[in-house]
Amino acid sequence: MRIDKVQAAVRDAGLDGFIISTPANTYYASGFRAIIYSRPVLVLVSDKPALIIPELEETHARQRSVIQDIRTYSDMALGGLSGKSTLQLAIDLLVEVLHERELEGRRVGFEPTGFTLEGYNYLSGAWKARLDPTKGIVERLRMVKDDDELRLIRIGAELADIGMQVESDASRPGATEIEILAKGNAAMLLEAGKRYPDLSITASSRPVSGAKTVLPHSIPSGKPLARGDVVIHGTGCVVDGYYSEDERTIFVGDPRAEQRRLFDVMLSAQQAAIDAIRPGVPCNHIDRAARSVIEDAGFGKAFIHRTGHGIGIDIHELPFFAASDDTVLQPGMVMSVEPGIYVEGLGGFRHSDTIIVTEDGCNVLTKYPKTLPELIVR
Repeated sequence: MRIDKVQAAVRDAGLDGFIISTPANTYYASGFRAIIYSRPVLVLVSDKPALIIPELEETHARQRSVIQDIRTYSDMALGGLSGKSTLQLAIDLLVEVLHERELEGRRVGFEPTGFTLEGYNYLSGAWKARLDPTKGIVERLRMVKDDDELRLIRIGAELADIGMQVESDASRPGATEIEILAKGNAAMLLEAGKRYPDLSITASSRPVSGAKTVLPHSIPSGKPLARGDVVIHGTGCVVDGYYSEDERTIFVGDPRAEQRRLFDVMLSAQQAAIDAIRPGVPCNHIDRAARSVIEDAGFGKAFIHRTGHGIGIDIHELPFFAASDDTVLQPGMVMSVEPGIYVEGLGGFRHSDTIIVTEDGCNVLTKYPKTLPELIVR
């Protein structure tokens, strides 16, 4: 189980206990995923791990958690029954468990990114013993997916391709971004219900068009598509908490010559990155493979983000295809590959594929066509 891996990593870090407080990491360690995290969820990793949750989540947690010791706090009144915040109530319960585990005078770590300053001050005051800020223990484990995690991501990619087909077909002059979004999401969810009725699945579609495509991150609106528009479609599903990503650049009508050139450069850069992916290669080498293609074509300043990112419980997680990331690729890592070019007056040009690093290269999970003749909607 994943909690066994986390316990081993905590021991390897020289810790007797470790407090996990970030939602993605508590889910990874425990198997329990809350719908919202406005009420804190904490995991104490020690020889006997404990899961600390709000009382209203107990039934759900006992169905899903691999951690058997589940402690609950109540927040029936505003601010908690004792007048404390839910964070303070969760920390009080955590401190009780720390004492039960006799961790006074032992080395206890915590995730420094998981607590606010207020939360850390309250925790350190309540525990009154040493706490070691410790980064990356769970994140490093999450970088390499097990077979069950890979199965969920494959399902998400499969559904994303279905949404992409529907969205591409719907990208006609006069159709609004919101209408296309609704059709893509509906297609993914209806198919998910037919094929995978026992899984928890949500869908995410984000088509943007025209001048908005020069923004790498933009939000769909009621803007109607016009002939001559570039459209960047992004589809994906979250399957039992695991993300996928599928992006394609399409054209409403024939693109202009310079748009064709930019599209071709982007596609060549993405393929160069995919061709370079294999175990033992540092992530920044993949970024360089894509970036050099775009720079050689004279558009280096128009490529304003990294080439890709890890995908899993978070849509953006370690490692990254970025100049500053020298993480060595391993089989089982799941990444996006998404170099982009953004030029005012011409548009944005970006494909993104979800890939799994394999023993001798990579497996591209998102299969939707990506060459120019297949992506012109007339």
